[in-house]
Amino acid sequence: MPLALTKTFPRLWSLDAGMAMVVTDLHGERDVYQRYQDRFVDLQAKGQADYLIFTGDLLHSDSPAQDDSLPIILDVLKLRTIYEDAVIYLCGNHELPHIYGFGLSKGTREYTPAFEAALSGGACRSEVMELLVELPFFVRTAAGVSITHAGAADVMANANNALKVLAWDHQQKLSEADAFLATQNVDGLRRAYTRLSQTDSYDDMATHYLAVTGLDDPRYDDLLRGFILTANPDFQLLYSTLFTRCEQEYGLDEYAKILPLALQHLSIDYTSQQVLVAGHIAVKNGFQIILEKHLRLASGSHARPRDAGQYLLFDTARPIEKAAELVIGLHTVYAT
Repeated sequence: MPLALTKTFPRLWSLDAGMAMVVTDLHGERDVYQRYQDRFVDLQAKGQADYLIFTGDLLHSDSPAQDDSLPIILDVLKLRTIYEDAVIYLCGNHELPHIYGFGLSKGTREYTPAFEAALSGGACRSEVMELLVELPFFVRTAAGVSITHAGAADVMANANNALKVLAWDHQQKLSEADAFLATQNVDGLRRAYTRLSQTDSYDDMATHYLAVTGLDDPRYDDLLRGFILTANPDFQLLYSTLFTRCEQEYGLDEYAKILPLALQHLSIDYTSQQVLVAGHIAVKNGFQIILEKHLRLASGSHARPRDAGQYLLFDTARPIEKAAELVIGLHTVYAT
């Protein structure tokens, strides 16, 4: 069928028709990614799926020895040459650090250096970065189902903040930070950043986190740029949108207020959005329904147990009122 996708806002796209296959959080696990890729290709060939939607966090395995983040991203780029806009990739919190040049870690596990090193080891950096800066944060549908990475953040409950998020321009923010850096004593900023980071050498940090080749590398000061950008109060809007932990962060009562307002603001000039589908958080048995309006989905490493991972297949034109109506569209790629 002809694509029915409209890029309504830079970070909010609209799907008016077609069957969508939704997959969440594969985190650099190539074997799992391949299962879902194969399933989409098969369904698409049979006319049973028109769109493949990744909700973000294709990057960063918890097992560094088995991190295939870059091969996965390169395969997504290849898929997009075949299926074009039918393959939709949303930005997750693990994609964000590579756009802005800041480190991401959990406990002793540092996620970002390995992917930066992999990017620097080939000739694909510009192509990958072009992809990442264009990723939307939300896809909404004529069915009244919106899809995002993490869920409904408190910032999306405010109309003005929601519009800022939907119109977010990474390139503008990066250019503004570069322009600011050009007016500063950069050597002094490097020394200050080193002291703040409680390390001995800015050069060592730039090499470790960004895989730069030396002072003449055009990305050498991207750590400074990232620090400037993330210190901007507006950046909290973006951070909250992609890192929110929903009811686990706000409490169930407060989330019951945030969720309908976020859906309302995703409905601007469009079909009323009734249900939010997201990943980001580990969930038992592959899915969970929160407050009747939020379907939490786990396709890969967030599923407990792992082979409980599922994908969602639904008609983007058939009206949906509650998350429970989507359960019939949950499927597994692990069945023998």
